Formats: sequence, structure tokens, C-alpha cells
Amino acid sequence: MRRALPLLAVTLVVALGLSLPTGLTGPEGSGVPLAGLGPSPASANVQGLEGARERVAGLRGDLAAATAAYERTWAEVEAAKVELERLEISAVELETEAAATEERLADRARSVFKHGSTSQLELLFAADSPTEALERAALAGVVHDRETAGLEEAVAARTALDQTVVLIEQRRAELEQLTERLAAEQAVLEGELADAEATVVALEAVAARQRTIDRGTQQGVYACPLDRHLTHFIDSWGFPRSGGRSHKGTDIMGPMGAPVYAFTSGVISRHSNSRLGGISLYLRGDDGNTYFYTHLQGYAPRGAVGNRVQAGEHIAYNGDTGNARGGPPHIHFERHPGGGSAVNPYPYLAAACF
Repeated sequence: MRRALPLLAVTLVVALGLSLPTGLTGPEGSGVPLAGLGPSPASANVQGLEGARERVAGLRGDLAAATAAYERTWAEVEAAKVELERLEISAVELETEAAATEERLADRARSVFKHGSTSQLELLFAADSPTEALERAALAGVVHDRETAGLEEAVAARTALDQTVVLIEQRRAELEQLTERLAAEQAVLEGELADAEATVVALEAVAARQRTIDRGTQQGVYACPLDRHLTHFIDSWGFPRSGGRSHKGTDIMGPMGAPVYAFTSGVISRHSNSRLGGISLYLRGDDGNTYFYTHLQGYAPRGAVGNRVQAGEHIAYNGDTGNARGGPPHIHFERHPGGGSAVNPYPYLAAACF
């Protein structure tokens, strides 16, 4: 039975957040103004979104072409089935006709065997009058003609039957080839459907995480390092730490193993693993800053060193490695302008996450 072919209806929808009212500030009374940082329909059209839309449109075209090929192949298969049925019916009719003709000839042969053949000369001598002789000769000619025609019909029917059987076998072989081709095309089509669906889901997810920011030195497209609804953090820059140290970043709290995202577009420049920081990652952003993630649980495939990533792409997993072991899982996040010394990343994070 022909399988129903699902048609992919692809719509790329960017999930837009709500702009915060003017004058609203970040958590814990940080005093960081967030007015005007929420995405609007214009700012949500982030870098790369048009390219993503074009990619989805291209996938839809590929799927349409594959669907057309699928339908054409099915049409060929159905036509072959119709022809095969017609040939099989014709073969049955020819078999019946050939058998009937051969049976008539067999009856005539048996009659000749039993009664012997009568020549036209014998018929003429046996006639009582010239008129009867002529009538018998004419009748003998008709019988002979009928016997000859019957023999020709039998030969023709058998020849047609043999030709039809050969044709049926040829069409069966062609039908098998068409079916195999259809199965291969269908497998390709299903793979394209799955890839297209996965691509659209990934594009939607990345676009939903992206936010265009235009404030002071923070210019471009950014994404919160953890999903906004899962994370919380405060401005902890300078808080005391063990050994007389002070905190040189922001601790972004979130569930163990939660996806960690690229803060902005750039290149994964380095991995490290130390007793203090544990599993760590460096992102060299296109905005000129280097961003340092540490206490990670591990790296995602897109987080490999050398990969160019877009803001919001999944690059790692939240954890508690290093000296954070046993405490709440979180990312220790730092910002290093121009790759130099760390500066407070909280204003940048607040703009991207709140």
C-alpha cells in the first residue's frame, strides 16, 4: 500500500521577548539601567536571520523537488501495474483461445485416425451424379480451408501467448526496478525532511535566544549564556573569595547539565582544565572581547576549539567542576576587553539576559 507522504510546512518564527519599561533596573538593586534593551521587531532581526530564512526556503525547494520525483515514480509504478494487469488478462484470453483451437485440431486428427482421410477423387467417384460430385468437391474444399485456418489460428494464438508471457516478465522486472528506485527516493526524502525539521528547530531556538543590543560599548547580537527562564545571578564583582582573592566575574546559576550558549558570535579560541576553574572555555567575540566560561560540566560539539559560532549556539554544559565541586552548579563568567584584564561582565550579562 502506498504510504502517505507528509509535506513539510516550514515557518521560521522568531520568539520575541517583551521590552522592559523605561527606568527598570537589574536585580539586587544593581542600578544597571535596562531601558530600551528588550528586543523589538526591528532588533529581533538579528545578524544571520535572513540567511537562515534563505536556508529554510532552499530546503523547502529541495523537498518540493523530492516530492515531485516521488509522485512521478509512483505514477510510473501505477502505470506499470495497469499494463501488467492488462497483459495478464490478455494472456489468459490467449491461453483459452489457443487451447480451444488446439482441441479442435486434436478432434480432427482423432477423426482422421479413426475414419481415414478421404481424397477429393474418392468423393467424386463415390458420387451418384456429376452434380453431387461437384457438391462433394466444394464441401471438401471448405473443410480443408477450415482445417488450414484452424491450424493457422492455433499457431498464431500460441505465438501471441508466448510473446505476451515474455512481455509480462519484462514488465515485472521493470516494476521491481521502479519499486526499488521509489524506496531509495523515499529514504532520501525522509532524510531531507528530518534534516529540514531539525534545522528549522535549531534556527528557531538560536534566533529566540539572540538579542540585538545597542548601548555604549556593547554593540551587536548577544545571548544569555543559560536559558533566561532557568538562570539567576547578581552583580558579585569584587566579592571576597578564599585565599584573599576577590571575585573577578559573575556567577550565573543554573541546573546541572543545562546547555551553555555562546554569549556573542565569535570563535572558540581555547579550552582549559585546572584545579581552580575546572573545565573552562574561551570565546573570542567579534566585538573585540574575550569571554571566559569556567566550572563547566563538559563541551558540546559546537564548542570545539576553532569553531566559529553564532550568539545563542550551544557550546557547553553547566556544571560544578574545579573548586566549585559540591556547591550549586553555575558558570563563572568573565569579560576581557581586547583579551586583556577582566572587567565586570554584569552590565553586559544583564543586557542580554534580563
